[in-house]
Amino acid sequence: MRVCNWGEPPIGVNPSACIVVEDSKYGIQAARAAGMRALGYAGGLTPAQWLEGPNATVFDDMRELPRLLAEA
Repeated sequence: MRVCNWGEPPIGVNPSACIVVEDSKYGIQAARAAGMRALGYAGGLTPAQWLEGPNATVFDDMRELPRLLAEA
């Protein structure tokens, strides 16, 4: 697994092979628009319903993140 940020140059990976971990509805929308799968963290201030939708898995406990990434 490689962790990237948008400040890096393109790495030649198909967006459908990427996973975005995000806690805002705009971040989830951006991941979808880019063709990426999203893991939406709803354990903070963002309501879960704002993160739900196609290509998104919503979770509310960061301890679940390793399992979700392993299952991806």
